[in-house]
Amino acid sequence: MELEGIYRKSGGNSQNQQIKEGFERTNDFDISDPDLDINAVTSTLRQYLRKLPTPLITYDVYDKLLDSIPPMPPSHPGGPPQINPNHNLDLEQREHRVDLMRQAIGSLPAIHRTCLEVLIFHLARVVEHEKSNLMTSLNVAVVFAPTIMRPESVTRELNESQAKNQAVQFLIENCHGIFLGEKGVERGEW
Repeated sequence: MELEGIYRKSGGNSQNQQIKEGFERTNDFDISDPDLDINAVTSTLRQYLRKLPTPLITYDVYDKLLDSIPPMPPSHPGGPPQINPNHNLDLEQREHRVDLMRQAIGSLPAIHRTCLEVLIFHLARVVEHEKSNLMTSLNVAVVFAPTIMRPESVTRELNESQAKNQAVQFLIENCHGIFLGEKGVERGEW
């Protein structure tokens, strides 16, 4: 958890392959082996999630999550709308967004929802160590947003990267409210 750049840095291909093959052989492959590079473990997880035929956040829920991120007016005339940053929300706006995201996440298939919940709470734990690992909620979101959520249309991928990052950042920062229904609880208050 305290390794600088955890999840951002990639592991070596040979160890990534060793871990992948280990899990293909058995469901309980031991990744606690001290000879395994932690970056190889985290890279393998990211690759696995990226290669799922249906993303962890399914296509229909992808749109619902992005709809919960309201656009702001363009920063310059004729420009694209800017995304409302998560940190500028008042309590009522935050609670409304938590409710929208809870509803969207609730419409995921059960296995997707459970896996997403475990992953997001794990990522929130990673962020708790940001002083040593330098992985803020935004840094983690930038790494994981394209891995766990993507549109069906590849043409939308680049245009929506900022909104995806902010959606995943909000999930991480508000996981207790979104997944557990706790009101008024955000990162730093757990």
